[in-house]
Amino acid sequence: MTTPAVPTTKKEQAKKGKVPRRSQLAAFSRITERDRQLLVLLAKHQVLTTHQIARALIPCPRVTRHRLEVLEDVGLIDVFRPTLASGTSPKHAVLTPLGAMAVASLVDAQHAAPVTADSAVRLAARPDLRHLLGINDVFCSLTAAAREAADGELELWWSERACTRTWGALVRPDGFGRWREGSRSVDFFLEYDTGTEPQSTVVAKLDGYTALQAATGRTSPVLFWLHSPKRETELHRRLTAANPKVPVATATGDAATVDPSGPVWQIACSGRGRARLIDLDRLATAS
Repeated sequence: MTTPAVPTTKKEQAKKGKVPRRSQLAAFSRITERDRQLLVLLAKHQVLTTHQIARALIPCPRVTRHRLEVLEDVGLIDVFRPTLASGTSPKHAVLTPLGAMAVASLVDAQHAAPVTADSAVRLAARPDLRHLLGINDVFCSLTAAAREAADGELELWWSERACTRTWGALVRPDGFGRWREGSRSVDFFLEYDTGTEPQSTVVAKLDGYTALQAATGRTSPVLFWLHSPKRETELHRRLTAANPKVPVATATGDAATVDPSGPVWQIACSGRGRARLIDLDRLATAS
């Protein structure tokens, strides 16, 4: 009978959640405040690439790579690179059980994703990994836009998990956010579309948002990020025919390079040009 391998190095033990207390304290002592912010983001949103981390937290790629090496070395994160048909993918960072322990007191339970010793393997094998990364691209780009704007701020960034726990009986958006500029703010639901669902299914999701609006008395725009201009055009044709009772806006392009806070949002059934994210506040109402 084969004896299971026992982790012997501190890094291997950390991934198994079996690091001695002295080593745990040594690991925690090496993390900076910005490292903690990163660990919190990973606890909430499961996986981030080096590019996303650079946009959201650490603008210098060299510093980003160094901090990831430190966090991996002390066993707080694990990394993997998905296989590509050509080229090399960036590193993808996930929490280890020790990393989850490090920020457990900083993350509300409804926002924290479960972390196990094989989290990196499970995430690397997820068939919807591209979808998850696309959602995170939108919010990381908003975080970067806030850093560069004098009065911009991404006040809320909820994951699909947090949204499901809050509104899952009616809707299951890919994310929920609140964007603020000065004294103005707008809450929004995000639906990140990779083009795999029939557009009739996409439009049908709005029935749930209509029911949520009726139940809460609050209206927040539903934002669809689409993978191609052609799909966006077709969706608007269908939206015009459906005449949804909740406000809808769409954007398209690579969320890693397009600023979601800018004038990229086409409001459905309006016949107007594209609007900035903050200008969608006029579509929101509260009872």
